[in-house]
Amino acid sequence: MPSTQDEILVLQGGRVIDPANGFDDIADVVTKGDTILEVGPGVGSKYPDASIRNVEGKVVTPGLIDIHTHCFTGLGDFCLPTDLMGVDSGVPVIVDAGTTSTTIFGLARKAIIDHPDTKTKIFALMDPSQIYLANKTFICHYLRIADDERNIDIEAAKEVVDANRDVIVGFKVRPTITDNPDRSPFLEAAHLIAPDLPIMIHLGSFPHTPVLETEKLLYELRKGDIITHACRGGGGQLDAQGEPTKAFTDAYNRGVLMDIGHSAGDFHFRTARRLIERGYMPNTISTDLNVFNVDGPVYSLSTTMSKLWALDVPLDQVIAMNTINAAKAINREKEYGTLDAGRSAEVTVLDVEEGPCLLSDGHEQITASRRLRAVGCLRAGEWHDAVHDQKARQVEMKEAV
Repeated sequence: MPSTQDEILVLQGGRVIDPANGFDDIADVVTKGDTILEVGPGVGSKYPDASIRNVEGKVVTPGLIDIHTHCFTGLGDFCLPTDLMGVDSGVPVIVDAGTTSTTIFGLARKAIIDHPDTKTKIFALMDPSQIYLANKTFICHYLRIADDERNIDIEAAKEVVDANRDVIVGFKVRPTITDNPDRSPFLEAAHLIAPDLPIMIHLGSFPHTPVLETEKLLYELRKGDIITHACRGGGGQLDAQGEPTKAFTDAYNRGVLMDIGHSAGDFHFRTARRLIERGYMPNTISTDLNVFNVDGPVYSLSTTMSKLWALDVPLDQVIAMNTINAAKAINREKEYGTLDAGRSAEVTVLDVEEGPCLLSDGHEQITASRRLRAVGCLRAGEWHDAVHDQKARQVEMKEAV
């Protein structure tokens, strides 16, 4: 049931990991209505009349954030229901990454983002084109809309962004080229529409429409821009010897962010290992969840996080990638990403499943010694069981047999 303004809830006795505050201890998280009241060892005992949720043996984190999903069902036929990827997977906050564009963003806002049945908090990285629909057959690429400069209207796009800055947190750009192989007018348009907002770029190719080659693309990105699918194979971030290219290292060193963006085949353990071993740690973990990968190899955000943990990334860093790092990537770190008192009560509870488990990137399968599984989350103080993550567990176990 939704929390009331005065209702106090204690998530009691879990291992609270809040990387932004350097906190890792057995503690209670106390919320009042939709607000975090306080966090600390034993602080729940100060509230004898509070409702108690025992999370002993669980990991408690700031509400997880997935910055690359496709949730505008009805506008893109490979989208998934918002809450399946969100609160039903223990993820209170998600970002739709470019399912829709400027002329149809209002439909997405009314039908999904602001709809009273939507429980998950949604932000959007909007495609800067007038018309873009992310769908199974890449129709905008097949019809060559995605590389037609007539599909750009900078002034109209500015109006859409300015009217929706509470939910539009940046752009998802398909960096297609037209008659000049050295420039992408769509990337340039995003810079002009709202130069203060970050751009997420898809690392890799598209069917039917050529894109700016990786080296040139990387040099067009600014501090705070995001490379999604950053650990894919054949993306141009590694040279023929398997070493990071100068263009990639230059981008990383000037503050371009590296996002996992798993998708069905755009994450490779091999690429991730090489980059991490050479000091290029991903900034954020995202799923790119859609109808093609929800039943494997992605399943959920907790499964994707487990894959980075299995590559020996420390747990607190894995959690940081989906809390404070993700919040910073979308410029919402003043609202989300920590368990600071006074903030909205977005909290995730995870279980650590010990014992051998199989994890797949869609190309390679590895055996991990443990993994994360979502138990549930608070979204603005309301508890949601992670029913999708539990169903995903059953599917994953069948696939592993």
